[in-house]
Amino acid sequence: MGELLMVEMETPVEKDMIEKDVAKTAGFQAAEMYEQFMVPYVFRYWTPQLLKRAVPQPGERVLDVACGTGVVARSIVPLVGDQGKVVGLDINPMMLAVACRQYSDNCDKIDWREGQAENIPFAEHDFDLVTCQQGLQFFKDRAKAAREMHRVLKPNGRAVIEVFQSIERNEFYKKVFDTLAEVFNVPVATLATPYSFGDPTDLEGLFIDAGFKQVKVEQVRQEAHFKELDRFVERQIKAAAAVIPAFGMMDDESLSGLQKIAQNQLAGTIADHSAEGVLIFPMYTNFATAIM
Repeated sequence: MGELLMVEMETPVEKDMIEKDVAKTAGFQAAEMYEQFMVPYVFRYWTPQLLKRAVPQPGERVLDVACGTGVVARSIVPLVGDQGKVVGLDINPMMLAVACRQYSDNCDKIDWREGQAENIPFAEHDFDLVTCQQGLQFFKDRAKAAREMHRVLKPNGRAVIEVFQSIERNEFYKKVFDTLAEVFNVPVATLATPYSFGDPTDLEGLFIDAGFKQVKVEQVRQEAHFKELDRFVERQIKAAAAVIPAFGMMDDESLSGLQKIAQNQLAGTIADHSAEGVLIFPMYTNFATAIM
């Protein structure tokens, strides 16, 4: 995920890459905010849904593509057990750095790799299962990425892919992004990239064309819950900076001023979706399951 330059690495990301100078970078801080905000408030709802469809088995080799800060990868570790293997692949080294630092107990159990989904650095038929949670929509060449997932799977291996449905379907975030686009003077499409590949028919066709069998797409609705209403916009923007360069490139003073404007403009929308101090709204996503 993200737009950072990819450096091909044939060796795992090690703990000693997490140095003080790295931790001070804007990219690392954005990745930390992504872990602190998006993982507990969004992905904790969707990861169990993905695992229910993936059903990792003891002893299996699993590749999590666009692993981010590792929420799926670390959830799979106890399911495959000591005889299994989990690999987390991401283009953004700061995401991997946070993954390794935040979950040091799993850092030795997960092979964190920096690389592109369009050029997965593993041999053919190397994995029993490939997962990808909310990463496909960010890939520059989705068709090639799907073919790469197919290539690295063993015969009859499985793939489980999750992508948000369209921004029009996710009405709450459409209101949020419409406001942020106006305040920050950026195109709505730039902010709504996570929702840019929401057509279930297109998703199904992508994996059929890549050579997969038994491709099935499910449309799933689930409620998300956010606390600290007064900080929702701030945290949303800081977390988004990990994958949306428009936010990450702004200086702190400018960012803070625009955050306050956006918070004020979204106050009514947030209040309309809140109960007892908790922001609650539905989210819609597509799950694709397929066999190699």
